[in-house]
Amino acid sequence: MALKAILDNLEGVATDVAGHYTKGDDGKFTLGVIEVGGLQLANIVNLQSALGKERENARSANEKLKVFEGLDPNKARDALRKIEDMASWSSDDKVKEQIAAVKSQMADAHNQEKAGYETRLASLVKSLEEAMIVSVASQALAEQKASVKLLMPHIRQQSRLREADGKFVTEVIGADGNPRLTGTDGHAMTIPELVAEMKGQDDFANAFDGTGASGTGAHGSNGQRGTRIPMEEFAKLPPAQRMARAQQMGITK
Repeated sequence: MALKAILDNLEGVATDVAGHYTKGDDGKFTLGVIEVGGLQLANIVNLQSALGKERENARSANEKLKVFEGLDPNKARDALRKIEDMASWSSDDKVKEQIAAVKSQMADAHNQEKAGYETRLASLVKSLEEAMIVSVASQALAEQKASVKLLMPHIRQQSRLREADGKFVTEVIGADGNPRLTGTDGHAMTIPELVAEMKGQDDFANAFDGTGASGTGAHGSNGQRGTRIPMEEFAKLPPAQRMARAQQMGITK
């Protein structure tokens, strides 16, 4: 038989069972239970009431804290301290404080605006650099009858924009990032000079039209340069075509 947690009186309760009840201040008898594994006999109504009150207190506290969202606690504390100090300030002190506050706000706004201008300026300079280098390189490549597609990436990698005497100019740089110098006078290398240098290098020979850097690009007997083809392609030609190509190039036995 299950025992009731609380009894109004012990009438009709067996003596051995009645010994487990304790009379409280309200005159009611409560069953004595030993806590085991976290389970115990408790007044749930009181607990629920207390829990409800704590939840309401938490909700009320959160509502009150919403007005402080976004505020820096340290700055707020300093502001409150300053307000307390201002109570003893003279009129001149208060005016000075207002002026200082306005200056601070103006400085913050100026710094933000300046940062935006600097970012915009960097973007414009980058666009100008790309446009100027591509323009100068394209003209130099056209004069040398070279492939823009093959050589432009190499030129772009070795060039940059710099400001000199209030103007932007292009310059050629080395692998170390420093400007390259050339000529007997040691002047700064230009992009056209870089293209001319590439023209004499075997690595870029195929990018130039009829340079004859290697293979069948020799001058013909009439002093004109023939159309160059790679040596590998020349070797694959039938014997008759190889001989015709050699004669065209002015190559004799």
